[in-house]
Amino acid sequence: MNWDDGIEGPHRAIAASASSRIGVLAGPGTGKTSYGLMRRVVRLLAEGVPGGRILLISFTRTAAQDLREKIAALGVFGADEVRATTLHSYCFGLLQRDSVLAITGRQPRPMMKHEIDLMLRDLEGDFGNIYARRELVEAFEAGWARGITDHPGLAVDPSDRQFESQVMRWMIHHRAILIGEVVPLAFDYLRNNPMAEDLGNFSHVIVDEYQDLNVLEQHLLDLLAEGETSLCIAGDDDQSIYSFRHANPIGIQQFLDRDDVERHEIEVCGRCPRRILSMANSLISHASDRDKPVMTCRQENVEGSVAVVQWPDLSDEVEGIVAAIVADIEQDRRQPGDILVLTSRHKIGEAVRDGLRTLEIDAHSFFSEEAVRTVRAQEALALLWLAVSDDPVSLRVILGLDDGDGRANAYRKLMAYCWQEGISEQEALGRASRGDKLPVSIRAFLPRYIHACNVIDGLTLEDLPSVIEALFPDNQEELADLRALAVDLLPDVESARSLLDALIVRITQVDVPASPDYVRIMSLHKSKGLTSPVVYVAGMAEGIVPTLPKNGTDDQVSAAVEEQRRLFYVAITRAADQLVLSYAASMELSLAMKLQVRLDMSKIRRIGGEKRIPTIASRYLRELGTDAPRSVPGARWLQDHLGSQ
Repeated sequence: MNWDDGIEGPHRAIAASASSRIGVLAGPGTGKTSYGLMRRVVRLLAEGVPGGRILLISFTRTAAQDLREKIAALGVFGADEVRATTLHSYCFGLLQRDSVLAITGRQPRPMMKHEIDLMLRDLEGDFGNIYARRELVEAFEAGWARGITDHPGLAVDPSDRQFESQVMRWMIHHRAILIGEVVPLAFDYLRNNPMAEDLGNFSHVIVDEYQDLNVLEQHLLDLLAEGETSLCIAGDDDQSIYSFRHANPIGIQQFLDRDDVERHEIEVCGRCPRRILSMANSLISHASDRDKPVMTCRQENVEGSVAVVQWPDLSDEVEGIVAAIVADIEQDRRQPGDILVLTSRHKIGEAVRDGLRTLEIDAHSFFSEEAVRTVRAQEALALLWLAVSDDPVSLRVILGLDDGDGRANAYRKLMAYCWQEGISEQEALGRASRGDKLPVSIRAFLPRYIHACNVIDGLTLEDLPSVIEALFPDNQEELADLRALAVDLLPDVESARSLLDALIVRITQVDVPASPDYVRIMSLHKSKGLTSPVVYVAGMAEGIVPTLPKNGTDDQVSAAVEEQRRLFYVAITRAADQLVLSYAASMELSLAMKLQVRLDMSKIRRIGGEKRIPTIASRYLRELGTDAPRSVPGARWLQDHLGSQ
């Protein structure tokens, strides 16, 4: 193909630009990636730029994979050499290739969320509760650059330095690394090694979804694009939804406002029909301090279908969504892959998934580390890890099972003894299991250690099906997701170690396919970058959408409301034809509290021995403008939906 075939306006200008600094501001569905950035790659290759000199950075592994496939399909010489990856993957490869991890004594063993929580509980110091400690580890992964004025890569506050010191000591002792930590490590390495090969290794760096990067990541890209390297960034601050990892939406506007930057804006949405885009425009117009034109619709003559539906309770909501999806698929009005179900609570998503599967509709859910959400699943994975290697983190998981605090006090004492003696916790417990007396109490740990050893000793690692049956038996619901992953991977792995490695990738790096043959169910965050003919957003109750911080200050609540609006904006602009917004009018009290629904406790009613409480519809429904339809009862909508198809 010629690079300018079928493109015009800002897309053509982006692809054709010879500027060394290019900024693209583009809303959802504008084709900035396919028609701007990708055609820029085609032009560069056609003009003789070696593919290996082009680095394409995307925010998610799915988007990076999609970029690689599109590049491979270009049919342009050198396309197979273009580097398309996430920033985390690029940094991890850099650290491995240049032996940075080995030289600094770090091990590339990634930690999962439940393992990180155990580490955080083990730290000594006044770092607050587990929620405060999670916020600190997120700031640590962002290189302590919480805001635009912070110096990335350096902990200035004494408490931050103390926290970092303890985290580093724990991880080195347990031979582990945080996945998010690789970016600060790579930044520090490149900043202190101006002759590193990667500085100047690329002549063109192209970055998608720039608004989702934090300050440190944006500074890292500046390092990679120093000198004569061209830097082209694209994004949309209206779609910045990752404040929990200190994403810096201000950064894209600051980049665009620089004197040396050639600025492009794309304001025509080719994805959403007129009515859905009108609602999205109305919603985002309520954002504070926003001064941007509304997006226009390429499909002005396509109305689109929108429904806002209220159900009596959550079980009715789940059953109603399932019934509508099943009817559409069974009557060939929709294919399973046409349907995307979004919700901010995994319990709701899993209930929809299970309801569809019960009726033999193929459905997959994509919530973070869903397969190891239960204690039994965490134990089973830890046992597999210990069976193939001496893994201190997995031993820590085994020792903390079935205790809300993970037995942190006892484990801190055991760690202190092991540090003093220069031995591992496994060595200490091994000695105790053989009858040696230790100067620290291990009464709570020894039975769990011995049980783990017995399970591992009973495994035949060469017989992978038997390993799966032993660790992930078919009759345990808590292990169902983990077992399904293991069985699915079985034909492609040759050893217990390769099975473990493949499981870790599938659990921690969830790929959401763009064009599957099954119903996709996921969080609103996970939907970023996707397009689907039909989108359901379930759980549109106050407290779920928006989710607000517990005991947050006024500023924290205000910031959460702003970002959650952007998150909802991302969700509804995934829809290319039909949008359904759904919520329950009431819930059982304990369930509502678990889901963090906003409640008026004076409204509690006892119905049939069950405490129930009404919910409040999400505030964002009031911001959708005059094109939003009036909310209707679920039973009526379902009857009309089935009858009108």
